[in-house]
Amino acid sequence: MRLPLIHPLFEAADKFSQNMALISDQYSFNYSELLEKSLDISNGLLGVGTKTGDLVVLDDLSPEEMILTTWACSLGGFVAFPLNTRFPKSILTTMLKSANPRLIVSHRRLIPELSTTYHDLLRNQSESVSIELSEFDLGAAATMLMTSGSASSSKIVQHSLNNHISNALGSNLNIPLKPGDRWLLTLPVYHVGGLSILFRAVLSGATLVLPDSHDSLLQCISHQQITHISLVATQLQRLLENPRAAKILKGMKAILLGGSAFPETLLKMALENGLPIHTSYGSTEMASQITTTPTADRSAVLSNSGKLLESHDLIISHEGEILVKGDALAQGYFEGSHLTDLRDTEGWFHSGDVGYVDVHGALTVTGRMDNQFISGGENIQPEHIESALTAIAGISQALVLPQTDSEFGARPVAYIQTDQHIPRADEIVSQLRSSLPGYMIPVAFFHLPQELIADRMKISRHELSEYLFDPNKHLHSLE
Repeated sequence: MRLPLIHPLFEAADKFSQNMALISDQYSFNYSELLEKSLDISNGLLGVGTKTGDLVVLDDLSPEEMILTTWACSLGGFVAFPLNTRFPKSILTTMLKSANPRLIVSHRRLIPELSTTYHDLLRNQSESVSIELSEFDLGAAATMLMTSGSASSSKIVQHSLNNHISNALGSNLNIPLKPGDRWLLTLPVYHVGGLSILFRAVLSGATLVLPDSHDSLLQCISHQQITHISLVATQLQRLLENPRAAKILKGMKAILLGGSAFPETLLKMALENGLPIHTSYGSTEMASQITTTPTADRSAVLSNSGKLLESHDLIISHEGEILVKGDALAQGYFEGSHLTDLRDTEGWFHSGDVGYVDVHGALTVTGRMDNQFISGGENIQPEHIESALTAIAGISQALVLPQTDSEFGARPVAYIQTDQHIPRADEIVSQLRSSLPGYMIPVAFFHLPQELIADRMKISRHELSEYLFDPNKHLHSLE
């Protein structure tokens, strides 16, 4: 696998000059124009005094502005930090003051003395500085991303361009992407699952398409002739609720599933309808995918998360933990104003996930090490219970947390999201008894709070725990 010697956007503008690079309801750029627009913004950053290596935070920008400014930062040698705007402003402000950015590109002026707007950058272009091909250090810091989770548990991960490029090349070898293909960007750029699509597209000459704000997701896929898409479980679930979805989706080339575990019933429904789905396992630290199922074996999605992408390495520790390394592994965690290593002495990153690899090299992820708890002397991996729950008709998503118990130490409690068919608690218990031992049967069932479900990539276990401890919040139990 060849890593490029020049910036990938320069290479794309040379190889795919007239190919469409970015399409939205407001803009339409080919690769030559994408480079030109990104250079304009990069010169705007230079014009306000930004220097090589400076941290530039990207706040509440439109998707188009976010993409162009992300490329602009990498062209200028600045470190782009797309901000997860769903976190409270007060928490983001405290975090940014510690990170000490040079500039915040923001419409809401998060920290006024550090803020400028996207349009101000276009008005402040430097005419005295030009960006040359020879100036790029693809191994230097290029981006920072917050890991998924609550504000208290999230970490900031620093990547180089080569980290992102390596992951994208591995992905494109497994899920072919070529000029003329169209990948719909349904995930935010502040999430590694969204940012990685930028690199896959630019390395292959494919087109990045932004959803039309006036259309539903299914309408966007149909109207824009989308060939590739990345989806989380709730997005696929909502798509398949439309009776027209299967016919439209089966005509695509690839549907990449990730973000969290997918209910087996949902995967079976997708396969029965002939959808070109791929399951995957990945992390922010590894710049997105680590393993992904191949095109040749669709049914593998029911049992595993696929095999390693090229230039990725993985082993299972004696404790069952998944350890990874490779060219895509991040440079470290950004803490305060300095970088801390995330590797052990042998270069491995300890994911905190547990799983196993079969004789064919395919990975199955069984849960998180820090989620496990003990009930009456028995180790309980809550993901095992969650998988059994989502196999029950009517349950589209489930989280299991321990509840303190004076006799057993802890007992499992289930928090579930249901679809149109809402099963009763006694029905759930009856079905679980056929697949789980008694100590794994939840002692209570509650609906997942709607405010934690809406517009989320995945529900954070930490956020649910914090919700439960808030005396002003109320849960609804299943009868």
